[in-house]
Formats: sequence, structure tokens, C-alpha cells
Amino acid sequence: MMRKILSILITLVGLTAGTSFAQTNIIGLSYSMAAPMESTSDFIGENSFRGGTFDYRHFMNPNMSIGFSVGYQRFYQSKGYTTAPMPGGDGHISGQNYSYIDEFPLMATFHYYFGQEGGVRPYVGGGIGAAHFEYTDQIGSIGYVTKQWHFNIAPEVGVLVPLGINTYLMSSLKYNYAAPAGGIDAQQYVSFNIGIAFDM
Repeated sequence: MMRKILSILITLVGLTAGTSFAQTNIIGLSYSMAAPMESTSDFIGENSFRGGTFDYRHFMNPNMSIGFSVGYQRFYQSKGYTTAPMPGGDGHISGQNYSYIDEFPLMATFHYYFGQEGGVRPYVGGGIGAAHFEYTDQIGSIGYVTKQWHFNIAPEVGVLVPLGINTYLMSSLKYNYAAPAGGIDAQQYVSFNIGIAFDM
């Protein structure tokens, strides 16, 4: 799956390389805060303040860009003192219970921009690709870890605000959906992202 996503992205960039208008590449770094939803909130109900995203965007014309994003988001919750059955049903284990979800999304992206070049530019778009999830349920010194790749989509709305020469404030609201996989339910959360983008 990862090779297919990268191949599609490289092909799209190659198809636009010969266009006649001035092209712009934007590189962005954002801090991400997230609120879990549905099955994700069933496992961990606390908001996440541990996340970040790297974005690369190549403008095909003044109003459209393609690119890719790589991110990380960690959800964490302390569930107090817990007693649970050992795997296989042989006895029980007791201790402080901590739960984690670590997500690593890798997506091809497309965005459409409003407004004029050099000004404030609201945009809509999103990403499609894959996300690697690691689910950890730790009781005392014993941790149970499940790892799974999910098909992932992430529509978003955002804005680029010029701060100076070749520099922008980049902010967005994103809905992240990872499809069911490997017997694990769909994972969903909403993230607020804010950071800096550079016009290369």
C-alpha cells in the first residue's frame, strides 16, 4: 500500500512539472492537538496534546496543490488501579493501568485555495493514504501491544496567513478517519493544527 501511495504522488508531481506558470513549493511544520471520537474515545477518552505534522505542498497552479504529509499523534490516559485477567486466562494481574494510542499517518494530499497569492488564503482539501497505529494497554510492568496499518483519510479546512517574506501562519481543522483493519474498529479523531509554513 505504501509503495502505491508514493508511486501515485510521484506520478502526479511529474505530470505537472512541465506547466508554464510560476510554481511554488510550501513546507510546513505544525503542532497538533486532538479530540478522540467513537471507538478511539472508548479506549482513551482524554484529549491529546502530543502531536505534529510535516507537510509538503507543490502548487500545480495558483489555486491547487498536491503533496504529502507525515504526522504523529499520541493519545494517553491513566485509568487508575486495575485488576484484569492474564492472557490465556491463567490468573490475574493488578497494577496502575495506562493506555496509549500512537498513530503515524502517511498521506498524499490535495488542497484548493481561495483568495489571492500573497494574501490570506483559506483552503479546503485533505489527505488519503495509510496510518500505522500502536495500541498499548499497560497494567503495572506488563504491557499488551497491538500494531496495525489502517487505510486513512483526513479531510480538512484551513488558512494560510502571510507573516513576512516567504513565511506563513498555517492553521487547520482536520477530521481523521482510519478504516477498520485486522479486527480493530475504525479510529476517529478531530485535530486542530497550528504551525509555520515556508514558501520555497
